[in-house]
Amino acid sequence: MKKYRLLSLLLILSLFACLLPVQALALDEPETVARSAVLIDADTGDILYQKNGDLTMFPGGLTMLMTALLVAEAIDVGSLNLSDEVTASENFRYNLSEESITADPAVVPGEKLTVEELLYCSLLRSSADTCNMLAERVGGTVDGFVEAMNRRAQELGCTNTHFANANGQAVAGGENHQTTAHDLALICRQLVTKPAILAVSRAASYTIGATEVAGSRTVYNANYLLDPTSEFYYQHAYGLKTGYSAALGNCLVAAADLNEVNVVAVILGCPENGDQFRDAITLFDWAFDNYSYRQILSPMDTLDTVEVSTGSPSSIGVRAETAVSLLLPNDQELGDVEYAIQYAHEQSGTELEAPISAGEYLGTVTVRVDGEDHGTVRLVAAASSDISRLDYLQTQLKGMIQTPAVRQILTILVIIFGVYLLLTVIYFIQRMHHLHTLRRARKERAASRARQEAQWLDVPREEEPAGYIDEPPARYAEPEEEDYEDEVPEEPSGRYGGRHAGGARRAAPPEEEEYEDEAPEDAEPEEDDIPGIVEPGDDIDEFFRHYKL
Repeated sequence: MKKYRLLSLLLILSLFACLLPVQALALDEPETVARSAVLIDADTGDILYQKNGDLTMFPGGLTMLMTALLVAEAIDVGSLNLSDEVTASENFRYNLSEESITADPAVVPGEKLTVEELLYCSLLRSSADTCNMLAERVGGTVDGFVEAMNRRAQELGCTNTHFANANGQAVAGGENHQTTAHDLALICRQLVTKPAILAVSRAASYTIGATEVAGSRTVYNANYLLDPTSEFYYQHAYGLKTGYSAALGNCLVAAADLNEVNVVAVILGCPENGDQFRDAITLFDWAFDNYSYRQILSPMDTLDTVEVSTGSPSSIGVRAETAVSLLLPNDQELGDVEYAIQYAHEQSGTELEAPISAGEYLGTVTVRVDGEDHGTVRLVAAASSDISRLDYLQTQLKGMIQTPAVRQILTILVIIFGVYLLLTVIYFIQRMHHLHTLRRARKERAASRARQEAQWLDVPREEEPAGYIDEPPARYAEPEEEDYEDEVPEEPSGRYGGRHAGGARRAAPPEEEEYEDEAPEDAEPEEDDIPGIVEPGDDIDEFFRHYKL
């Protein structure tokens, strides 16, 4: 019963194990016989394989790779050409011994060879005398050239490298002439980008024409990886150089590419001749079988948006100028990818101003995977941005206003405007006060006239007693003729005998008197013809309303 329980437990554990995610297995590293070996990605410098990569060793003839790099860089800047002739000086052999490898036959003082011929002798035959001629031509003196070699090695990150001469002869270098497989890989990573050096290192052989003192010379390449007739021939290899010393053994620096996988192998200290080629082939096959490039940055991707001063549009996208790929094992997942962008205008402390053309350089972007840098490329504009006239005018106006002279003028104008505004306010205040005074004077004059008129109206007539005013006849209406012959006049009461406020009846008007001559039309009416006179105590409003005055 216990056996069945144990079996069930094992089955459950196996089931849970199957449900867990399968992790990528580490690659089985290849076996090499060299004392020190390194394989790096030529594009990124990443180390794919190493065995005692930082072990310091005497480089021997591989020193000439650093010499060739400085020559190639002098060609790049235009200070040297492959066709330039170089004359051997009187003391160009001062650090060489009788056992030193030289051109065959050896170069003598005063002999002239071209830069290209000297490179073939140095890289294919490892001749020390031709290396010294190149050093004198580039550095002025051999010692000055060696100082330049050490400076350049530090710039490349070679932390365990020091050169004492340009040719790698032990008698001249001693214990102060050393490097490592990793440092040599960094140097050769630069060399594989130099077409002149690659053309020389690929050649199976080269014949140098006769000079004034020697016949023609033929040099042969000792790198059997490039020889189709050799058992070590490797069709994907394209360089670089072999080396040998009694203390170090057989050495090789080789480069190969397949399916965009470009690698450099450094093999140092192989006991038997041929082991260096076998180790190189082993490393190359292992890399091509297990590694491939994966694109981690595409030039089609928009990485960021940047503001453009006085631009239309006011912002544009940015992208990488070239793709960035990472060489990874085929079964390894890509980690966290980050992009570190650095703009050129931010470094200079200025704004990005229009016009901007599509593809214009804006800065750099560094790609990081799991916190490690894996390449830096140029950052360019993804679109164009023309100058916005309105923004441009605003910017120019802003810049003009910020000048001291314009500020002074604006200050004066503001003061003048302020004084004008103050005077205007004072004027309006005084004008309002004046208008108020005029209105008050008019009111006083009107009130005075009203009082005077009221006093005139209140004065009683001397010839007539005070009393009520009879109701006047209608204006413009002819009085009706009445017959007064039969009527007996009653006792008059009031002015015309009419009744006042006591109920007395109004008496008839007096009879008209006849005149011999009628008064003219323009004669003044007598007092009795006036419609009425306001007497004291009469209703004045009723009087004016009745006579429509």
